[in-house]
Amino acid sequence: MGIRRICIVKRKDYPEVSRIEENFKIQDEGEICIAIGGDGTFLEAARKFDIPILHIRGGEKESLGFHADVTLKEIDGIIRELQSDTYSIKEYPKLQITHKSGVTDAVNDAIFFRGNPKSVHCKIYNYEEKGMKALIYPSDIKGDGVIFSRQIGSTAYNFSAHGPIIYEVDVIAITPISANFKFSIISNKNFYVKVTKNLGSLQCDGVEIDQLSKGDIFTVKRSKKVVKVIKLNKMEGFSEKLARLLKF
Repeated sequence: MGIRRICIVKRKDYPEVSRIEENFKIQDEGEICIAIGGDGTFLEAARKFDIPILHIRGGEKESLGFHADVTLKEIDGIIRELQSDTYSIKEYPKLQITHKSGVTDAVNDAIFFRGNPKSVHCKIYNYEEKGMKALIYPSDIKGDGVIFSRQIGSTAYNFSAHGPIIYEVDVIAITPISANFKFSIISNKNFYVKVTKNLGSLQCDGVEIDQLSKGDIFTVKRSKKVVKVIKLNKMEGFSEKLARLLKF
């Protein structure tokens, strides 16, 4: 039958949107969501909706949009694929962060960042649900903080902090920020983090969810919730995406 009802998330007015409006019913509760713009627009859509998201870059130079395969210049081809049901849907698991104030799911990353000019110190452990823990880094991480990211967020702040791009594997990357350890660690385990000195801000997708000080803990693991991303037949190859990332 093809897609009939669509939600749209955008931060600018684009003339091409009129073509979408001519072909679909635009509603608050659609079968899919179209996010037009950069990575921030995609994150907004992923937080707001639990339906498949098609990420379209507003323009070649306007924003990175690493997980977007197409731009608005290709709007007619995009409409044809949505109407003919020839697209696929890929699921990206979120991160689940358990902290003092509750449990939060993140699309891109969880970041523990210094809350004042002083560096934050923390210990990071692998842990199992039954309580067993094993220290990962040989001593405290001391610096501006640490990033936890999965595949979909590895090209965001994690990449800017010289962390690895996670390509088609189900792992979590730990990347220290301006810290005593200059390397990332990738693991398929869960993580237990204990603050050992000073005050820090715990953030999910750039939004503060808690403030933590010495003795506080939080855990990071794979969430059961996923982000559903629509992939069109005309997909950008990984090398093409990487070229855009390096130019941005």
